[in-house]
Amino acid sequence: MASSSSQNVSKGKRVLLTGGNGFVASHILNDLVKRGYSVTATVRSEDKAQAVYKTHPNWKENVEFEYVADLTKKGAFDHLFEGAGQPFDYIIHTASPVAFKVKDIQKDLIDPAIQGQVVTPMKLYLGATDLCRTIGVFESAHKLAGPTLKRIVLLGSAVAVLNTFEDKTKAGKDYTEADWNPVTSTYAIQNNDVVSGYNASKVESERAAWKIMKEKTPSFDLAVINPDIITGPMIHPMSGAKSVNETNRFAIYNFLDGTHQQIEGVEFPFYHFVDVRDVARAHVDSLTNPAASGKRILMVAGLITPQLVANTVRKAFPQLQSKIPEGNPAQILPPNNEPTGWDTSASIKILSEGTSSGKWEFIGLENSLTDAVQGMLDAGIL
Repeated sequence: MASSSSQNVSKGKRVLLTGGNGFVASHILNDLVKRGYSVTATVRSEDKAQAVYKTHPNWKENVEFEYVADLTKKGAFDHLFEGAGQPFDYIIHTASPVAFKVKDIQKDLIDPAIQGQVVTPMKLYLGATDLCRTIGVFESAHKLAGPTLKRIVLLGSAVAVLNTFEDKTKAGKDYTEADWNPVTSTYAIQNNDVVSGYNASKVESERAAWKIMKEKTPSFDLAVINPDIITGPMIHPMSGAKSVNETNRFAIYNFLDGTHQQIEGVEFPFYHFVDVRDVARAHVDSLTNPAASGKRILMVAGLITPQLVANTVRKAFPQLQSKIPEGNPAQILPPNNEPTGWDTSASIKILSEGTSSGKWEFIGLENSLTDAVQGMLDAGIL
């Protein structure tokens, strides 16, 4: 529940949220509404807006939707500012390409990541979800938002920080906010490597955002939230198993739907997670947290592995044990895997300064996984 102090800060303040019907964005919307913000959220069509209202009818009083069908189009965001009766105080940008099954890495991953949003079907999730900065929203904001706009908070990704080419058999030096993934779109295209293309899209779009801030020196400032694999309950509109977001599908659902018949041989590309509710809270806190200005904020709660997922779900849901492989409960990491850790001390200090208590605590893996699975059961997809 939002504190009275946070509601006082947010009273009368307007937030523009892009990608408003997504997995993470739905939790951000929920937090914004609870704290009393007035929100304009973008979706691609009226049908998507109505699906959100049907799922959360109590949001109608605080949330209005605007339609941006093609976020790659130049000036796609202009009308949001030109038609705003009251100017925006903050922007949260979550729109992102989440696509690994692509025909053209440059066209389907790199360009949309920098210019706007595209969502296409994918069979393989190999990183944090939906996380992208766009030139389009920055240009429109710089040109049209006016002096009331104080900050843009961007949903970034830990894949913009970690090293795509790291030796996964032995841990290296802990990653920090100062690190950047060296992967490039040129490498991804030359090697026809879709995973590298996804990672490069996150790197290049975030770098583009910081470049605009440096070169155009707008009146607003920037904070970027960089989460690792995002798990947790889903509150976005659900219409069957196809609505399971890619992070929960990759990290949890595929162990329950028959995709993985055994734990042995299953590896994750990354082995750290964060709960979606913490990611949402960090975005909303960062709107008004002075310490977040000009910062990259890492969000890594702890370890996640195929075996940890199996152990946790089998213990919490005995009725699902026939669905999920047992594996070797004592062997937490796959053989020859020793993931590099994360030094999040600086980020946690920033996050703590944005809370009313002055402390930040992450939701643990057990709660994140069990809440996600319980939601799947409640939705009738297990």
